[in-house]
Amino acid sequence: MPLPHGRDTAAEQRDGAWLIVSPRPKGWRARRPKSRISPEHPGTAVSWDGELFEVIGARESGAGEARYSLERWEDRHTIRVIETYDEAAEENRVRTRADEDFRRRRRRQLLLLSPIAGHAPAEVQDQWEQEYDAPASLMTLVSALPLFLFGALCTLALTIRAFTGVSLLPFSAGVLFFGVYLMAESGMRLSAAWGQGRPAGSLAGTLAWQAGRLWTARRRGKAPS
Repeated sequence: MPLPHGRDTAAEQRDGAWLIVSPRPKGWRARRPKSRISPEHPGTAVSWDGELFEVIGARESGAGEARYSLERWEDRHTIRVIETYDEAAEENRVRTRADEDFRRRRRRQLLLLSPIAGHAPAEVQDQWEQEYDAPASLMTLVSALPLFLFGALCTLALTIRAFTGVSLLPFSAGVLFFGVYLMAESGMRLSAAWGQGRPAGSLAGTLAWQAGRLWTARRRGKAPS
């Protein structure tokens, strides 16, 4: 008699089929019956405690629970891929889900922190995109656009002050010149992200990132790689 694995429950039905209730979907596909335009397609083949079963029904609830109906495999079907259902497979499934959940959480965090994360070096943003599917060029755009607009306003105010003596903004000349720098730097970053589809960090972000790496490496007692 096959036994459930992981956190699943299993019960044999009156018709001889088995019902497996899992707290999370497994990705098993149900049998597709024959129609006028397509032949019958067997469900996922499942190797369960030394026996071979076919998934004839699959249903997922809004809470994430999944219910699978299984019957013993019929020889008339061709086996293409077999899913193993045992403790090792369920443990691996749990690890995979935990990793996917972590990646989704990290992606949301990076997107929420785009105004800051977009200042990191380009290679770091590229790594985040590869690992967490967080669009690097979007993070650059979100971080650069506000500074570009502020810098453009500072440039306008500096020009008006130079020709008319009127102070459009209550900032010193030093702040206004710094705004001009921000406009130039952010403009180049926007051009890279919008025009070329690649990320670009800021000077301040790169320096802060390198300082953080040095500080972390010093705490760990080794040189940064």
